Amino acid sequence: MKLNSKILSLVLGFISLFVSSTTIANDSSISGAACVIRSGEKIVLVKEILTNKLSLPAGGVAKGESPKIAAQRETWEETGLVVSIKGELGRDEKAVFYDCVSDSDIVSFQFNNRLDGYELPIWFAPHYGIEVSSAMLIDPTVVPKQEYRFPDQLEWLGTVLPQATDQKVVFVGNLIEAAPAFHQIELSWMTQIQHLFLKLPSGIANIIEPLLLAGNWLAEPSLILILFPLLYWRFGKEFSYKVFFAVTMTSLLSLVAQQGFAFPRPHVYLPALDLAKSYGFSLPSLPIAVWSCVGVLVLNGTERLSINRWSLSLFFALLWLTAAKFYSGSAFLTDSVSGALLGILCSWHLIRLESKPEVDAKALMTSKMVWVILLIACAVMTLFWPTPIFTYWLAIILTVLGLVITFERDANIVSGKALLMITVMLVLANGLIGAAAEHVSSSSIASLSVEALRYPVLILMFAVSVRKVAKAE
Repeated sequence: MKLNSKILSLVLGFISLFVSSTTIANDSSISGAACVIRSGEKIVLVKEILTNKLSLPAGGVAKGESPKIAAQRETWEETGLVVSIKGELGRDEKAVFYDCVSDSDIVSFQFNNRLDGYELPIWFAPHYGIEVSSAMLIDPTVVPKQEYRFPDQLEWLGTVLPQATDQKVVFVGNLIEAAPAFHQIELSWMTQIQHLFLKLPSGIANIIEPLLLAGNWLAEPSLILILFPLLYWRFGKEFSYKVFFAVTMTSLLSLVAQQGFAFPRPHVYLPALDLAKSYGFSLPSLPIAVWSCVGVLVLNGTERLSINRWSLSLFFALLWLTAAKFYSGSAFLTDSVSGALLGILCSWHLIRLESKPEVDAKALMTSKMVWVILLIACAVMTLFWPTPIFTYWLAIILTVLGLVITFERDANIVSGKALLMITVMLVLANGLIGAAAEHVSSSSIASLSVEALRYPVLILMFAVSVRKVAKAE
């Protein structure tokens, strides 16, 4: 009897070992996990930063991590929701999809976005501004395929939705009280101004509002494709390097300050304010800081750093950008003021450095050591804050370091006509890179790679073209 029981235990042990090894083999093929969070006919979707597409809260399974834990972790990181797994809804070759239920009521704004989805407050989520820019409750059957990362998944989501656990949603009009006291005052002003525009006659509003919002174009990074060749043509190579050094320093300082203060943009408290899509943190304002810094350097370079029509033009350009950011819910006034102060401070230090006779500022800003230090500093920032923007800057600084190594101090000037052709080439190349990014949008790694290479490729194209034209002329 004892022998039979031992044999039975041994057989059961082998069966258990076989089953567990099979399960491990099956789980080892799973590299991703996702959560389906349902409320009524809607599910929670997030807007990814890298791909600019909608997707389920999902991500990769870390080594030694179970898919269930991975799904819960990714959902918390991307939406700020703590969820429990109720069961498995399905799986494909690489990912498993779980029925997830929030441990607390889902809080949603009453505001309907352009896709007829309800915006969710997620600015407190660990990966807000890193992986995702927003989240929403939306009916998967109305999501346009071109806006979803995995279009073939939408039909399956509509089919499996009734199997997911339904849960309660608490709707709120706004979360202004969650903002700091000084931001609450500005939110009140912002709301009043937008309501004032709604009361204007349609003919007047249709003229003033687009003109005001056009100021946001000054914050477009692609504007550098036009402005930098213009600076090169007007001031030459060494001044262009100085400006790029200033832009790099100002941008990195602004980004570090934004991560440190972690003050979100106005529209996160009241989505109806969002007239120009933006995400992440906004104190200080990066575009205002860069424009202030470059503007002061240009005024100083032309010996017009005083009250004149050129300095007033810079002031009104900054005022236009500030008004556009404020009205569109993209930045607070305090963000713009602090950005302007940071930019002016950076330019002031560079001007002071140039005024010292014992320091060769031009040689310093084009020295390999300075750019190596910037590269190391940016690498450390990327480790601390793994946001895509720091990765992009890391690639840009590495590219400029390569150019600095081959830098020659000369007075070669390229004609305006040649620079115009180079500018057109850069704009076209930027468009092609954008098309390539759209083509690989289903892969976050490919999207990151394309975007990280965008400006290094454009910088190399500009530098190589200028050097060839200068030699030919």
